[in-house]
Amino acid sequence: MRAMILAAGLGNRMRPLTNKRPKCLMPVMNRPLLGLWLERLADWGVERAVVNTHHLAPLVEQWLAGRAPGGPEVVISPEPEILGTGGGLVAARPALGEEPFLLVNSDLVATAHVPDLLEPMEARKAVAVLGLVDEPRFGNTVGLDREGRVLGFRRQDELSPPRWLTYTGLAAIHPRLLDYLPATGYSTLVEGLRAAIAAGEKVWGAPLEGFWDNLGTPEDLLRMHSALFTAPPPGLEALAPAGPVVLAPGAELSREAEVEGFAVLGPGVVVEAGARLKDSLLLPGVRVEAGASVSGAVLGDGFAARGRLQGGAYA
Repeated sequence: MRAMILAAGLGNRMRPLTNKRPKCLMPVMNRPLLGLWLERLADWGVERAVVNTHHLAPLVEQWLAGRAPGGPEVVISPEPEILGTGGGLVAARPALGEEPFLLVNSDLVATAHVPDLLEPMEARKAVAVLGLVDEPRFGNTVGLDREGRVLGFRRQDELSPPRWLTYTGLAAIHPRLLDYLPATGYSTLVEGLRAAIAAGEKVWGAPLEGFWDNLGTPEDLLRMHSALFTAPPPGLEALAPAGPVVLAPGAELSREAEVEGFAVLGPGVVVEAGARLKDSLLLPGVRVEAGASVSGAVLGDGFAARGRLQGGAYA
């Protein structure tokens, strides 16, 4: 079994944090999202994972080169010009092979067993099975009939389906879907799905069980950490911390600093005496100077905090 992890995105909604760190390496309890997904793929028996790169590609490649041995073989699919969710698949096709594969967006946290999507693909002879959730926060843009067949997409197709759901960024894909995408250049997965549906191909939707969230913004990232500290969702207990403060190797928290609520300190973080932290996430290399107060904020790589910082992201 093979899988594609989409990791090339610009991460515009995550700015300014993504000015220095690609979104796929954003940490959850000091563990990069890309690493968490490679662990999941290994648990599912995936033998090869194709990872596309574009934004801050050298950092992604460096992290992949330095990760611990084990898990699936990783093949990097570089994109000098970003190719989108469709073009990226087309470019990676030689490494993905001619058997159905799993598709994962790297900026997610989910507990569903994604290989289960391969079963309805075979049974329905579908070109794709999309993992779906009912999440109005993201617009519920996938239109389905009562049996679960995808009819089209809101804002692009004039539809009145029995129900609308949200695509999770998790799917099973048959390689022949890629025949409905341009052979070169930028394209989106939805373009290929719409073309396949128009040609009479079957695209199915499968509601996913368990926890799912998209970590597209700094606020999403902070909310995920708050949940893990206060009430870890079922299936994510392994990410829950043992106490209110998480220190990565090399992080320094002065005994004379104050922490209220929770704080996560990445590698190389220094919090000086007299500093105050509350419900905040500090990425690698951050320094919180004496007298500074940081509350409900995410501080990006190498940021120096002075004065009072309340909410938001800083880099």
